[in-house]
Amino acid sequence: MGRKFVSVVIASLMGMFLFVPHTYAGAASGYEVIDRAKKHLGAPYQWSGETPDGFDCSGFTYYVMDKVGLNLPRGSYDQYKEGTYVAASNLQKGDLVFFSGTHKAGISHVGFYIGDGEMISATKSRGVAIDPVFSGYWGDKYTGAKRFIDDIFFSDVSPDYWAYDEIKHLSDEGIINGLSNGSFGPAANVTRAQVAKMVSESLDLQPSSSGQFEDVSSSHWAYEYINAAVKAGVINGYGNNTFKPDEDITRAEIAAMITRAFELNSTSSSYSFKDIKSSHWAYDDVYTLADNSIATGYADNTFRPNEEATRAEFSAFLYRALD
Repeated sequence: MGRKFVSVVIASLMGMFLFVPHTYAGAASGYEVIDRAKKHLGAPYQWSGETPDGFDCSGFTYYVMDKVGLNLPRGSYDQYKEGTYVAASNLQKGDLVFFSGTHKAGISHVGFYIGDGEMISATKSRGVAIDPVFSGYWGDKYTGAKRFIDDIFFSDVSPDYWAYDEIKHLSDEGIINGLSNGSFGPAANVTRAQVAKMVSESLDLQPSSSGQFEDVSSSHWAYEYINAAVKAGVINGYGNNTFKPDEDITRAEIAAMITRAFELNSTSSSYSFKDIKSSHWAYDDVYTLADNSIATGYADNTFRPNEEATRAEFSAFLYRALD
């Protein structure tokens, strides 16, 4: 094992997240698009306008997207012909929403979806303004939505989220992707069975039908993967001949896995976690991660080894291990 192995493991482990369709830009996020758009709230409407001195609807979307490195067609109808179709139930910040039959038949208005059923667009009556998408004037004119950004960032990870940089970096590198509803699920947990399956596939281990644990029956979906991973010494079971496949993996277990995978060493430690005694089974692994600046614990000087590892924590550990 080693760094090359871990890169493969990471990619496979995070493969549990569903892929979001790729479209156009890779540098911008939905948050960045909306932040830029909101800077022009109140800008006047101007027919054929595409500058802050005055916008029409497609001139506004054209201008904002250009500022994040994406060259859209100029007209709303032409913009609607591009991008990737997005269902109304799956809208993300930065998607373009289109409307028909406003001042003419067919596509005649476009704006940016900003979340919570609202959009920002250049309107004739109020200039650049925020309006509901599915009610009021625009409700019965809604036609569809298109996605132009392959890095519309996750709807539940804002720029001020503690692990934003780590999650965004892994996303930019194609290591992790979001769920089909546009979220990342940073507070969700990862099970031991999921980890066993992904590690087994990453190492190209031969699935094994040789059962080893009394709580993993042959009918369990990860039965052969768990047997293979344990046989290879990648993941261990418990002393009472159980594996607890459907339990969430803990921070201590993640520490042990990363330490083994990266073949990390620790010579001396400046850390002293008050909730990790030398008798704890993962004592060396936890301090090895801390000494390698991969895990620093919490502000109250604890590591909380027996707490479940969240997807955000897992992302942070992996990002730091790869750095």
